[in-house]
Amino acid sequence: MTPPLKLELISRLPAAADTRPPLLFVHGAYSSAWVWDEFWLPWFAANGWSAHALSLEGHGDSDGHSWLAAIGIDDYVRNVAQIAATLPAPPVLIGHSMGGYVIQRYLEQGHPAAGVAMLASVPPTGMTHASLAMLWHTPDLLAAVQLFQSGPDYHPSLSKAKELLFSADMPDERLAQWLGRFQPESMRAVFDMMLVGILSLPPMHDRLPALVMGGADDRIIGSTDLLATATHFGVAAEILPGTGHMLMLDTRERAAAQRLLEWLHTRFG
Repeated sequence: MTPPLKLELISRLPAAADTRPPLLFVHGAYSSAWVWDEFWLPWFAANGWSAHALSLEGHGDSDGHSWLAAIGIDDYVRNVAQIAATLPAPPVLIGHSMGGYVIQRYLEQGHPAAGVAMLASVPPTGMTHASLAMLWHTPDLLAAVQLFQSGPDYHPSLSKAKELLFSADMPDERLAQWLGRFQPESMRAVFDMMLVGILSLPPMHDRLPALVMGGADDRIIGSTDLLATATHFGVAAEILPGTGHMLMLDTRERAAAQRLLEWLHTRFG
């Protein structure tokens, strides 16, 4: 029997025991669990929730860097299932960008969850529309992503990274602290999301409590993609003003976290 992978898990626990579902955060492409731990994990723990974030295979301190190019979306699904099985109850899954699509596949495969929050999530139809929109409106930003993906020696400038991922008022010094922590993504996983429109995911209406939220200034996942995800889950899309793609790191990260907290309290007490 193949032993389980070593997967990085960052956990922040509340001061008092909590019987509500734990929160499991799933990061997007080019990043790892650290993006949640800068602000959100400690903040949700301080507000009484058990908060956990994993680094997917080939990311952060998890196994798999040497075979990253061969890792697909369903491998990431198995990572989430491995960690979820160690938690005391089925979690509320909170996915950002690619992580949101991983969660959609996780649910499609019948894995348990208490609820889902999709943050700037890749829609059920995949990344084709978003990539074409970037090619048409911001080809320079799409080129920067491709250069970053091509090898470890290229990092986009602060101005390009800010335009692609953050709101316009993100301080350069704050962004500079993070830029070197992003990493290349599995091309197989990227292709999985590009080709998924051929095999669209079934709607999730009335199955789980769901929140779909994104930023008005997101250059990657626009309003059309947010609406597609919201329709998939049978809810309304919530668009936060003045907010870029990296909701959990942006200058309005507290407003995004507060909205998620309100939804959690409404649905789980």
